[in-house]
Amino acid sequence: MDADVQEMLDHHRIRQTLQDYCFACDRADELAMAQLYVEDSWDDHGVVRAPGREYAEVMTARLLQNSRSISHHLGQSTIRVDGDTAGAETYYIAVMVTVDDDGREICNQMGGRFIDRLVRTDGRWLIKHRRIVRDWGISLPVEHDWTLVAGLPDGARSGDDPAFEVLGRRHNGFRPDFAGRAAGDGG
Repeated sequence: MDADVQEMLDHHRIRQTLQDYCFACDRADELAMAQLYVEDSWDDHGVVRAPGREYAEVMTARLLQNSRSISHHLGQSTIRVDGDTAGAETYYIAVMVTVDDDGREICNQMGGRFIDRLVRTDGRWLIKHRRIVRDWGISLPVEHDWTLVAGLPDGARSGDDPAFEVLGRRHNGFRPDFAGRAAGDGG
């Protein structure tokens, strides 16, 4: 294959891995998120630092316990491919709705960059090392949600989310002992 075409294909597949990560994270699909890391990977998300697959389990539990929703918006990626390894910097904005101790909804927003080292494994680009860089953040109380009367369906952290059907995907779920920990029963 022509080197330029191979580079374009690699860049496309790396971006797809990054998009698949966000899709799985936003819908609390722990198993799908874990599959995007190689076995000996590492993820440094600040407060949570762990091997990639373990990170997926811990972070999904935290998201289910502490937030009502999360959405990642990806920006440009700068990618350098060197054979079967690659480096990527990808801008993101993450928006998460949480509930504080007084029961008030808070909209947390953060902008930053995913700094990734990826490896090609069995033809797929997977995350070897991820580090999150924070460029800015803000938290605002939700005083009014005008979309509640807009007739829009709520997104779901399950296979009930309408995206799964149109994309031909299924929610992969959680590890067998995961549901209890996510519900906060001491796991």
